[in-house]
Amino acid sequence: MASRLLTLAAVLLLVGFAPARAQATHALASAPATDATWTRQFAVPFNPLQAPTVQGKLITDPRFLPLLKASFPQHQWFWYDHDSLVSTDDLINAFLAVSFGDPILDQGRYVTVNGCVAHVCNVDQGMLWIDTGVHPASLIFAATNLVSGNGPAAYHLWIFSSTKLNWQNLPPSFSVSLPRWLSTSGSSGTSFKFDLVTIVQPNGIMQDISPETLPLGIAETGAK
Repeated sequence: MASRLLTLAAVLLLVGFAPARAQATHALASAPATDATWTRQFAVPFNPLQAPTVQGKLITDPRFLPLLKASFPQHQWFWYDHDSLVSTDDLINAFLAVSFGDPILDQGRYVTVNGCVAHVCNVDQGMLWIDTGVHPASLIFAATNLVSGNGPAAYHLWIFSSTKLNWQNLPPSFSVSLPRWLSTSGSSGTSFKFDLVTIVQPNGIMQDISPETLPLGIAETGAK
């Protein structure tokens, strides 16, 4: 008798759990692809005195690629895979494939993810900045790429934005995250010297600007 009661209780528990699990799954599936609030759970506050751990769970989350696809409609013109240009979301995924540590959370709102392309971390590095406090989320992706030529090594900084970006009035948090990311490049044995910066707007228009017009120096603290 006791065994029957335990079995019945277990069945009732499973019956009650199934709708709750279905509701949670439906909520996840129905969340807009451009909602990035979920990325905060993978990020930690910036601490310059604490060595980062290697954490790649954010970019493997099933919501990550849909967020990139929904946020970056523009094409990119410098990264090939098997002689074919890849989409911008695939470019970002490749440039963050090898994690440079935990995603960083500033002000409880801004998430940045740093990484590099497997096997070429000394050349091709990327940073994704996410403003999770707006809907749709605002994203900016920055990538380093070597400029071809016979002279000393020089680099091209590419910046892709999910919304129209005014390089003369950058989001304050991004202005801190950008130099902070570049200041960590020494850990890969590379000190970047940029000859050119290209901003690619969401409508595909490209703007070439001088590196001196952007905050590329070393930042020592998190966003204020």
